Amino acid sequence: MSTTNGNDNASKKYLKHQLVLLVVTVLGHGLKHTFNSAFFVLLPEIKAGLLLSNTQIGILSTFRGITGGLSNLPAGFLGDRFGDKRAAILGLSIIFLGIFAFLLGISTTFWMAIIASSLYGIAITFWHPSAISSLSREFSDRRGFAIALHGTGGSVGETLGPVISGILIGLIGWRLILQWSLVPGLIFGILIWLSLRYVPTPNVKVNDLGEYYSSLVSLFRSRRLILILIFSAGFAGGQSTVLTFLPIYVDEAFSRAESTIITPAGFYMALAQVGGIITQPLMGYGSDKFGRKAVLSPSLGILGASMIGLIIAPEGVLFSIVVFVMGGFLFPLMAILLASAMDVVEDSSQATTVSLVFGIGIIVSAYAPAVAGVMADNYGTQSAFVLGSSMLLATSILSWFTKWNR
Repeated sequence: MSTTNGNDNASKKYLKHQLVLLVVTVLGHGLKHTFNSAFFVLLPEIKAGLLLSNTQIGILSTFRGITGGLSNLPAGFLGDRFGDKRAAILGLSIIFLGIFAFLLGISTTFWMAIIASSLYGIAITFWHPSAISSLSREFSDRRGFAIALHGTGGSVGETLGPVISGILIGLIGWRLILQWSLVPGLIFGILIWLSLRYVPTPNVKVNDLGEYYSSLVSLFRSRRLILILIFSAGFAGGQSTVLTFLPIYVDEAFSRAESTIITPAGFYMALAQVGGIITQPLMGYGSDKFGRKAVLSPSLGILGASMIGLIIAPEGVLFSIVVFVMGGFLFPLMAILLASAMDVVEDSSQATTVSLVFGIGIIVSAYAPAVAGVMADNYGTQSAFVLGSSMLLATSILSWFTKWNR
């Protein structure tokens, strides 16, 4: 009897720890993406405040992408090697996000903005490997759904960020928004650390740099993983292009009524995430039940087609519908890519795999905003959407006709 009670208590304690991990990572991811999405809404204001061209905005986004991509490897190593320190890693990620947002807010030149925004991107990067690998290990039988819930938190943050920053732009301006970000960064970073420090972690860490390097090399021998990384690059290229130039296109082409308290860019960037809040858990569940490919391939195609819709649809209801549909796939697809990648690797390489999916996708796609910026200056901002759509449709076709799904 006592043994049964002991097992029941241990089971309840384990379920409680699982719940704490899930809730904190989902909420923390939401906060991280509130910061992240605010950055894109503030881009038109940063552009105007620093007198930047579309090409310079594209270069800024490219630098941010490259540094964020490169930092994924050390982030992955830390996530696997120091899995027992995930509370500190996740808490510090949010704290440094607030610090680097403050630095961007006091920038006065193009190169200062590049350095600050690049550091901002690095802080964002350090969240994913530790958080997602923890969920993947703890919820291995419901991996797609757990990672999708984590992504749903991000979608909520991506919705709130444009609304909050869109309102505050008119009240205090972009500089104070970024400078005041230091306060929530410090407060919530400490709260995350306090919440997770007593949640136990599985003993699956990498022992040293040599073992980490060996596991990294072995990952690149997996044909399935290589294909998933290519899909990630194509998706990230299209995503980064539309996130960079949608607010600029809306700011340039659409009028703002005097009575509104949120900018058109803020409204549409928020609307782009609402669909993802609904579709993300459904896509995660569907990928667990029917396979990753059945969800990923058609979704990439729909996302690519919706970007063409941005060019065709006029301002108003039609444009809002296109943005809403696009949002149903713009953010959620990363959760399916991550689950697909972690299906084919060992537990000891989970954080490293997360870093590869994000890192290679970001590095390869980081050049897309720069190319799109040049196209936008020469052929109009809408041409950026043609580039993003082309990358996504090509990725959709490749994922349909290759064998990578288990």
